[in-house]
Amino acid sequence: ILADAGEVAVIPAPCYPVYRNDICKFAGVERYDLVTHHEISEIMDEPVLALTDLERARRDIEETGKRFRILILTSPDNPTGGIYYTDRLREIANWCVEREIHLVVNEIYGLSLINTDHPDIRQDYAQTATFSSFANVMAEMRSDYLHLWYALSKDLGISGFRVGLVYSQNARFMKAYGNLSLTHSISNHTQWILQHLLSDSEFMTPYLANNQARLTESYALVVRRLRRLGIPYVPSRGSLFVWADLSEFMTADSEDAELKLWRELFDSVAVLLTPGPGFGHSKHGLFRIVYPCVSRPELEVAMDRIETFISEKRKVKS
Repeated sequence: ILADAGEVAVIPAPCYPVYRNDICKFAGVERYDLVTHHEISEIMDEPVLALTDLERARRDIEETGKRFRILILTSPDNPTGGIYYTDRLREIANWCVEREIHLVVNEIYGLSLINTDHPDIRQDYAQTATFSSFANVMAEMRSDYLHLWYALSKDLGISGFRVGLVYSQNARFMKAYGNLSLTHSISNHTQWILQHLLSDSEFMTPYLANNQARLTESYALVVRRLRRLGIPYVPSRGSLFVWADLSEFMTADSEDAELKLWRELFDSVAVLLTPGPGFGHSKHGLFRIVYPCVSRPELEVAMDRIETFISEKRKVKS
């Protein structure tokens, strides 16, 4: 709806791999992976996205005779867990509106936040920052080029229900979206269940607090071990992931070597991570650890196995 086939959606890398299917397969929109850094040490505090990066992307796209039509941001980010601060979002939004580029902010992990004051991880954060929804910027600017996307899949763990929403002040877009989504409506029964669930503050308030506390404990478990092993990672402020650098153990600086390491880890200790190819980034050897999908005892076992694998690899190297 927001772009025609052959136009371009820009997404800062690394980014959710399935965006390619989401925007390309049906709509024919092209994906442009905007690489703004190489080493993860460059994004320890927040995602790197300057206006000069956006201008570079626009120039590259226009030189091919195509149009930069959409910018997609995810906050908290998948896979890095970084958040875009309000001032940065406002700056980017102004740039997009001035150039009539649609800015879509995906906040699907907006309530899956890490408590950065946790004693085991607070050392990783140079400054205190809280997540603030892009809806606040939208309310200030009231532009047809600003849009917010959300779903209940992650924060409530009900991805099978397939329930999401879009918020926009663009009346033409919302009318078209309503027509297009008519054949994808969720059932009345699902709507009824979620109406009761979301209006039950006695359940939802403690649920969200407990979910964030448990998420933080599992996150802390993972990064404590990575820190002890000397494995670089991006300090997460939200989402369900740790973005870690295992390039030390690659036999070459290539995608083939990256996939070989990914398969070797699985075959030797039966731990499955998400490899870098598909995230659109320039550095090989970065892996996504999805840690909330198992219980705490199982996560302990998984990290023990990763530690065993790393120790053996280092013995061989020495």
